[in-house]
Amino acid sequence: MKILLRIMMMSVLLVVALTMSAQTEETESKGQKFFRLTKEADDNPTDWKAQLEAGHFLLDKENGIYNQSQAAKYYERIFHLATDYNKEIPDSIIRETGITLMTLASEKKDIDKALFYIDEMIHADKKGVDIGVAYLNSVSVMGMLYRMPKEDFVTSLKYILDFRERITKNNLSGIEHTDVTTAILFEHLLAKYKEMFGDKLIEVELDGKKYILISKGDWNIEKPLMGWMEGEKNDPLLYGEDGKVYDNLHGQMEYSFAYDKTGVVAKEGTNMRMITVTPERRQQMVEAYRNYMKKSKNNK
Repeated sequence: MKILLRIMMMSVLLVVALTMSAQTEETESKGQKFFRLTKEADDNPTDWKAQLEAGHFLLDKENGIYNQSQAAKYYERIFHLATDYNKEIPDSIIRETGITLMTLASEKKDIDKALFYIDEMIHADKKGVDIGVAYLNSVSVMGMLYRMPKEDFVTSLKYILDFRERITKNNLSGIEHTDVTTAILFEHLLAKYKEMFGDKLIEVELDGKKYILISKGDWNIEKPLMGWMEGEKNDPLLYGEDGKVYDNLHGQMEYSFAYDKTGVVAKEGTNMRMITVTPERRQQMVEAYRNYMKKSKNNK
């Protein structure tokens, strides 16, 4: 009888406790909840769960206290706690934090900050955090789109190439739909290359004399300076200061540089550099190359 009574009393206490808890939740206003969650998060800045609760509350528009800037503060605390990718913080939370911060920065049009978090997500994935293919694809595309207006075509191209590699690796379909974008970025990159080196040729110094490279690999003087590093289909042709074309010079073409706090210097043994030539001088080399090729063909 005593045992039964004790069980009944425990049940009554449980019901009372549950009722009181429910009344507390019902009577706590959204404003009170806001102050409770933010105070708990501020009092315990290393508690990622407290930061997450406060962040969730502040980004829930139904609460009527929507505040992106304050929410970002709590998510950034989680981000800083996870910068060493501490496995005590689940991968899903690290992923949510990075995506949220990137999105908030984007909505504020703070593109540099958005790009920072995009790169952090990609870096986190390389460190072993399970960011997820879909999320990585999204941040890669966003990174590409944000870099393009800055005319940072090198990084934009890197983002889209990483994206394509991920599509291929995970056997996803539709990679052909990225071809036009990829081609446009390569086009921009080549245009930048031509702007920087379109009027330049390679000068080589051998035995104290200077020569200009007019043919090597897949490249010759009649083309833009691209392809000279590819293959060894033909021996190099060099144009001498005497206006002659040489195909049998001996020696190595070497290039390397070093750098320190004072700047950049060529390493010992380097005998190559890029020089600018006038259109008239370039035309002289074109004519010399054509004559050389004509003679070579006739001698066969």
